[in-house]
Amino acid sequence: MRSSRQSPSFTQASPLLARLAAASRPELEALQLAKVQRLVERLWNTNAFYRRKWEAHGVSPAQIRTLDDFRQRIPMCTKQEFIEDQGRTPPFGTRLGLPEESAALVNLTGGTSGQGQEFYGRSQKDVVTQGYMHYLPWFMAGMRRGHNVLNCVPAGGMSTGGWGPAEGIRLAGATGFHVGGTLSTDAKIGLMLRLGDVHFIYASTNYMHTLTQGLLARGIPPSERFPMMQAVFIAAEGYPVEWAAELQVQWGCPVHEGYGSTQGAGFIASTCEHGVVRSDRDRGLMHLFEWAHLVEVIDPDTGKPAMPGEEGEIVLTNLDIEASPVVRFSTRDRVRWFPAAACGCGRPWDVIEAGSIGRYDDMLKVRGNNIWPVTMDQVVFAHVEVADYKGRVFVDDQGRTEVEICMAFKPGVSEGAARAALVARLREKLKERTNLWIQIREIPAAELPEFSYKARRWTDERRSGYGKQAAPSAAPTTGGAVP
Repeated sequence: MRSSRQSPSFTQASPLLARLAAASRPELEALQLAKVQRLVERLWNTNAFYRRKWEAHGVSPAQIRTLDDFRQRIPMCTKQEFIEDQGRTPPFGTRLGLPEESAALVNLTGGTSGQGQEFYGRSQKDVVTQGYMHYLPWFMAGMRRGHNVLNCVPAGGMSTGGWGPAEGIRLAGATGFHVGGTLSTDAKIGLMLRLGDVHFIYASTNYMHTLTQGLLARGIPPSERFPMMQAVFIAAEGYPVEWAAELQVQWGCPVHEGYGSTQGAGFIASTCEHGVVRSDRDRGLMHLFEWAHLVEVIDPDTGKPAMPGEEGEIVLTNLDIEASPVVRFSTRDRVRWFPAAACGCGRPWDVIEAGSIGRYDDMLKVRGNNIWPVTMDQVVFAHVEVADYKGRVFVDDQGRTEVEICMAFKPGVSEGAARAALVARLREKLKERTNLWIQIREIPAAELPEFSYKARRWTDERRSGYGKQAAPSAAPTTGGAVP
């Protein structure tokens, strides 16, 4: 693999970023406190949603003298609160905080939690901020002026991910080819071959896997055909570190990752020059952009801060967003947190582990065991012979809850005893990580769905299964009425 061309110079991007990268931890926290106090004062005077909520909890701006005051006194808010508020006062609810005519852009969340979608108004300043919060992590990963950039994330629409990338690439002075959602995988590959030089690719984790397999299936080694690649940048889904290490070899360049959301108006964290895979195949770390966001990582059951190396939920506060800001927002994103020193690059920004972010809302409870889709992905794709898979939890004809994985292997994987041994090893590893015996069924790759962005590989079919089991006992056994 080609090494990173250079450690990004923050002086090149911005003198302000250079100062932030060289700041001490107390200096960074002092900046956060000043921004928090201004934010609370501004929202108290301009934002009906937050003032009403804070007054109900007996909180006023004068009480926020420290960051601990903010964390302990300001109540958390939830997605459901936002949806209910915008239902009563459409479209933005009462938390826009600006006149509606000041909304230059409207973003909508994806609704993947099943609770509905939140509207986020963006001011002109917010649109610029959103662009910079995409540009920064890509600059850190090696994107530069004049690069050809393949953006495989669907562009346009109402999502933050549909608008931020184009603005970030424009700010970089790079040339953006926005192919997500408009071209098939074969058409994307055709375009890449016509371009010749591709320097940077941005894609969801899942789609980067699809694109790589598409090239290999055509007998095109990415590292040989695209020797000018500076970096691959992935987001939105977890992955096994073995998969990322293989991806770096296949493309001959570093792999980087960012964590972001609509609530964050772009990226909230990203890898530094160390990337997503460190020595001995350890996971990389993503630095939190703490001057733009106050990020708490807490135990969702107790509310206590996570200790170094512990998992917890991100609670997010925007420090620079004008319209529809989030303040101590319960994201339901599950991350592993470490202090800044864990990285070793010298930047004072705390970090979260790359490749292991999941959703508390995605958890499946099966026979008393917590099953996380991101964990299943990590186990399955750690076996490089696997092309892709889908999984389901269902109730069988005897009323038993079962878990099944339907899997496709890459071309050329040995048949017979060798393949059976591979399936057995995978089943044992899944049992080790989940405490469940999981059925594995091989199917042709054509029977698996192709995900163009975020993959939803798991379905929970138990509700319909319970209905089938109940049907015979609910039917009348005589011609009379059912009591």
